[in-house]
Amino acid sequence: MAARLGLFGSAACAAATAFVVAACAAEAQEDNYTSADGTVDQIVVTGTRLEATEKTDGSAVTVLGQQQLEDGQYRSAVDALQQVPGVDVVQSGGPGSNASVFIRGADSGQTLVMLDGIELNNPASTNRSFNMANLTLENIERIEVVRGPQSTIYGSDAMGGVINLISKKAEKGVHVSATSEAGSFSSFNQLANLSYGSDPLDIGVGLTQQNLGSVSAASQAYGNGEPDRYNNTSLSTRLRARPSELFDLASTLRYTTSSDDLDNFGGSGGDDPNRALDSDELFTRGDLTGHFLNDTLTPTTYVSYTRQVLSDTNFPDELSLDVLDSSYNGDVLTYGGRVTWAPKPYLSMVGGAESQIERASSYYFSDGAYGPFTDELLGTSAQDDAYFAESRVSYAEQLYVDLGVRHDQHSIFGNHTTFKVAPAWFVAPSTKIHASVGTGFKAPSLVELYSSYGNPDLEAEKSVGWDIGVDQDLLAKRLNLSATFFRNTFDNLITFNPATFILENIESAETEGLELAGSSTVTEALSLRVAYTYTDTRNDQTGESLLRRPRNKAAVTAVFTPTSRIRAQLQWRVFSSRFDYDYNAYPPSRITLGGYGVVDLAVSYQLSSSVEIISRINNMFDKEYEDVYGYGTLGAAAYGGLKVSL
Repeated sequence: MAARLGLFGSAACAAATAFVVAACAAEAQEDNYTSADGTVDQIVVTGTRLEATEKTDGSAVTVLGQQQLEDGQYRSAVDALQQVPGVDVVQSGGPGSNASVFIRGADSGQTLVMLDGIELNNPASTNRSFNMANLTLENIERIEVVRGPQSTIYGSDAMGGVINLISKKAEKGVHVSATSEAGSFSSFNQLANLSYGSDPLDIGVGLTQQNLGSVSAASQAYGNGEPDRYNNTSLSTRLRARPSELFDLASTLRYTTSSDDLDNFGGSGGDDPNRALDSDELFTRGDLTGHFLNDTLTPTTYVSYTRQVLSDTNFPDELSLDVLDSSYNGDVLTYGGRVTWAPKPYLSMVGGAESQIERASSYYFSDGAYGPFTDELLGTSAQDDAYFAESRVSYAEQLYVDLGVRHDQHSIFGNHTTFKVAPAWFVAPSTKIHASVGTGFKAPSLVELYSSYGNPDLEAEKSVGWDIGVDQDLLAKRLNLSATFFRNTFDNLITFNPATFILENIESAETEGLELAGSSTVTEALSLRVAYTYTDTRNDQTGESLLRRPRNKAAVTAVFTPTSRIRAQLQWRVFSSRFDYDYNAYPPSRITLGGYGVVDLAVSYQLSSSVEIISRINNMFDKEYEDVYGYGTLGAAAYGGLKVSL
């Protein structure tokens, strides 16, 4: 079976790449919807396969729009996501270090990360998570975060939620912009964008080149002092075309190559002057969508391919004669189709099928005081075939209900059926009650099953999650408040046993909490956003909280525009304590990492219609803290530069 999948995957990958480069296609739709009362509401594409707006979606959705991304001068998804309620981003060191994302306390491997619908999770990572450290924002228009189980739509990796980055849509005409900035730790960052837009065609190209200095990956607080640098070059393209009224085309392509200086471990003695992680990532997708019967019938076919290659090397140096030479390769081919039928304004339905073939391989060699050791994961593979259906019904622009079901046939773990129901009810024009309930499943990754620390007897994880909340507009919609209570139950949760160094299923785990958010237009020059999340997690087997999830987190963001030329954002993020393991002890011991608060400031000045001066200070009060035990975090850092737009 593996050989058959491997041959098929290689041939299909070549076909998929050629298909996308030739500008095969994706869904084209407007970014905003104007309701009957004249309110402009942003369309969201992640929480459902059917057209929904942020206002009418029953799921808990947060959208970081282009203006928000520009206000914070965020250069990576890691930085931008820190402010989202229900989302925790944990990074093992400075820029470029491994970054994990937890949604509502769910494991990082239970969070699906996407780019224009491309699933980015890596089958060669331990829990099939995606390392977000290399994901830059040079060509991104917005980030959509949907919290709660989304397996009905996206399958195995979406138990906790989904993060989807949406590429920019080109404005009409030719547009060019370039940004160059420098700052602390001898850091340099360059971005460039080129776009062309017209009625039948729009295309955008983005390029980022980063050469960032940092602190030691192994924290200086434990006596480590050698700084670790990070380099990233990313190229992204998005093309949309509608050569006929009957169909449209689009494609996305992103390639990233990066190099990150690593240390051997966190804590005392973890420093290493020449260990490095090099990675190459290719993500591409194309869709072809038809438009028939006055756009009430829209069939779509799509194909995507991802490949991630990582190399972790460390050769003898002045501190150690140890040798490490390892590589990790993961690729995923996904193809499928669906048919959407919207015969009435109050009724729409979609049904379809997709197949996903994944492969993972790795090679690990080390030689040191305990002698040589070799571990190899040969080209293992798995296939998942899925069939899905979803419908959206509405009544009088007051009640909206999404219902969905999905059946997966996994080549290793058999059949699983998941469902989701998400209603949104406007009990008054300014008051919305929303809720969702859904189930999820996650197949153990190929690494979890077949690596040296894996366990072929692992069972698939399963979950049930629900939430209920209320959104309230006040003061003629100048103030918006929301509150959402959530609860998730995970069965057969896969965890690492630090005593045996083998992965195992625990009986169950639970997470529950409260998400509060508010936004206000205080004056024409000042707007405020506040987000708070309380998350209680529990391993039902031990009664202990899950690792690296703070119980309390909050973000307060103020945007100030005193003149049309000046724009400033001040953001304060606060995190309570969290638990981690000290792996330098034997057996590894459970410890508590202290809470902390960080303040960031970003200021821009429009010098002319085409030149903008940009500047920002991260961690402006030089707060010392740890997200992961033993690993360093950046202190105060300042950056400045110019942005030129033509």
